Amino acid sequence: MSDKTFAWDQLSSETAQVLFCDLQEDIVKHSETTPARALSSAARALLQLAKLFSLPTIISVVPDGNNPPQVIAELRGIGGFAPEMLRATASLFGDAATTEAIARSDRKVLIVAGFMMEAVVLNTVLDALALGYEVIVAVDACGSPSARTEQAVLRQMESAGAITTSVVSIGTKLSPDFSTDIGKQMFEIVQGIKAA
Repeated sequence: MSDKTFAWDQLSSETAQVLFCDLQEDIVKHSETTPARALSSAARALLQLAKLFSLPTIISVVPDGNNPPQVIAELRGIGGFAPEMLRATASLFGDAATTEAIARSDRKVLIVAGFMMEAVVLNTVLDALALGYEVIVAVDACGSPSARTEQAVLRQMESAGAITTSVVSIGTKLSPDFSTDIGKQMFEIVQGIKAA
């Protein structure tokens, strides 16, 4: 098990990358723990922070029947900043192309957001930890159809060594000085997060 403070201590614009997992219109609407509007707002802010701090970012999606996967509107239109990668596995690390893209960035701190906590988020986090990554879960950009099972999953991820936190906390860790230009931009982004 990793040192539980190490991921947080290592979080910087030089060490981190962001993984969005299954934040798709037809999937996120089933969130009961974080309302879809709030989850989408936090995800948008996390994507804006990733762009502001030049964090490599992957948007991982799964098939949606016969239709192409449709990511939430808040993750669209970012101008090719974050590639969408299709997979058919419970973990991002079950897909060879996604695993290679994550490794290629050479960043060992992963910030994970997604739906649903009990499936893609949990499996991705546990696989990442087993592969030696440090993991931070942005819980306000995650959701679940059940509060009871989400709490169990959060405990499981934390006991395995992941850090659970918020998008605001991640932003203020990346830029703790609000008087700088980048600090002001960060503060404006996190102030835009809509609560439930």
